Amino acid sequence: MPRPIEFDRTQALNDAMLLFWRQGYHNTSVRDLTDATRLKPGSLYGAFSSKRTLFLKSLDFYSEALRAAVDGMLHNDRSPLERIEYFFNRLMEETERDPQQKGCLLVNTLLETPFEDREITKKASEGLIYVEKTFAELLEEARRNGELPSLGNTEAQARVLMSAIFGLRVYARMHPAPGTLASITTTILDNLRKAN
Repeated sequence: MPRPIEFDRTQALNDAMLLFWRQGYHNTSVRDLTDATRLKPGSLYGAFSSKRTLFLKSLDFYSEALRAAVDGMLHNDRSPLERIEYFFNRLMEETERDPQQKGCLLVNTLLETPFEDREITKKASEGLIYVEKTFAELLEEARRNGELPSLGNTEAQARVLMSAIFGLRVYARMHPAPGTLASITTTILDNLRKAN
């Protein structure tokens, strides 16, 4: 009779996710994973079957946390544009506080993974698509409330905001001067309010 797996699966998954987040999928070895999770190779494979499966589960784990954070920041009683502004301000604060400049695991994965690897790119895209759809809903609400011009494609505007997130994450790795990211965010939001 096989012995039960005796470890905290959630903790191991979190440790693996953090490692993939810092190093990327291809730069992370099984040895790195066993060191980070403090599991022996047999236990690691017994629980997750392969490095690839563990990575896919890490993306799910990250995406669930992202959705919870997005819901907390973007679903409240503030006006729609205030919620979006708060989201970007929090994004900048987290980026500036991170000495490793890890960025976003999902964005990093899309940049690292070959286009042909549809399984990983689809998995990484799902969490980001959720953010984009939430932006589109808020922008439509802002348009109805008169916070935005009545004309304009809110779905296209949501895509612009997503592109801004991608760009800000990468730009932050250039170690810009303090305040630079905040000024970029201000410009993005100002342009959004003026969009026709």
